[in-house]
Amino acid sequence: MNDQARHDMSEEELEAAGGAESEAADTTSEPETEAPAAEEPVVETAPKPKKAPAAPPSAPTESSSGMKWFVVHANTGHENKVRRNIEQSIRSGDMEEYFGDVLVVTQEVTEMRNGRRVTSKRKFFPSYILVEMIMDKETQHFINSIPGVTRFIGGTALKPEPITREEVDRILGRISAPDDDREVLEIPYQVGDSVQVMDGPFTEWVGVINEINHDKGKLKVMISIFGSETPVELDFLQVKAM
Repeated sequence: MNDQARHDMSEEELEAAGGAESEAADTTSEPETEAPAAEEPVVETAPKPKKAPAAPPSAPTESSSGMKWFVVHANTGHENKVRRNIEQSIRSGDMEEYFGDVLVVTQEVTEMRNGRRVTSKRKFFPSYILVEMIMDKETQHFINSIPGVTRFIGGTALKPEPITREEVDRILGRISAPDDDREVLEIPYQVGDSVQVMDGPFTEWVGVINEINHDKGKLKVMISIFGSETPVELDFLQVKAM
């Protein structure tokens, strides 16, 4: 509205026109927008872990790689019978995965009998048996319940202790050797030693060692026969040191 038109209007008309303009201005203003409602925070919860199935109460707790050597005491003179009892019980009880070797430790002994060398096996540890096994309460009770077994050796009655790796190597080294290894005899004598013959036609004769053959285990002993020194070849097991 220009100034001339506004001058010609009365006061009432001016007030009405001003009100109309004010309303028009109000209607053209931008409507107020409501602020979006704040979203409630979402709390993510991790799923509860599933419980692993419980192992059967009788299952041994170690794997087969955890086998160790234990010493079992058996009735004297019945070591081989007890060993067979152990092996049979392992098979019949389906316990093979918890046990390894069962050994009665022996060693070869060579001796002279009626002028001949005789090699025989003797128990290296009489009354004892080596058992390779996983030790837990079930396997301990299993072995103790076998006829002929009296107890475990080492540790306590409730917690037997295995023997060390050094002990195992030393013991097993005595009872096993490669087939292609040649037997080396240890002769506990030296040239010049005086010995007494213990076997053969020269029994109780005394002589002096003149030569030693380690490969054959033979000695050449100088024996005085009818006043003359005579070399006699003997097995080293046929003599003893003076």
